Amino acid sequence: MRDREHWAVYLAVWTGCLFLVLYFVLSPLLQRVTALEGEKKRLIQEITVLQRKVVELRRLEERLQELESLARTLSRRLPEEKEIPDLLITIEDAAFLSHLELLSLKPEPPKPQEGYTELPFSGSVRTSFQGFLFFLNYLRQSPRLIQVQGFSFGKDEEAFKADILFSTYLLGGGKP
Repeated sequence: MRDREHWAVYLAVWTGCLFLVLYFVLSPLLQRVTALEGEKKRLIQEITVLQRKVVELRRLEERLQELESLARTLSRRLPEEKEIPDLLITIEDAAFLSHLELLSLKPEPPKPQEGYTELPFSGSVRTSFQGFLFFLNYLRQSPRLIQVQGFSFGKDEEAFKADILFSTYLLGGGKP
């Protein structure tokens, strides 16, 4: 009977014990769960950022491959120093095929740049405007890079005349 008289004390003790268990055991666990949820959100955000970076990296790698391919193509089109006389012949052949008269063609002093050297040539031609356009087209189709830097038109006694500045490039050399 004694136990029946003190049931309120037993209930208070058990409630106190339960409260202490909840406070000292479950409260830290809930705090840890909350911290882990925050960490999970942070990691998900990091994963999202890293996934975007992976996609960007793949895109940049594809672009790099395209640029490397273009660089290989362009380097094949750049002449070597021993091929410079052949370039002059290529210009003369383009003049012949486009039915224009090549009045002059002379190399200018090289212009060293960082990583390459520009080799300019100047020339003068007499032709029709259509022949001049054919000439430029033949130069564009050349296996080696011949760039027309500029030209000026004039008229001499009989025909259309143009003064042209060409350039080609050599890799290497130039300024250190």
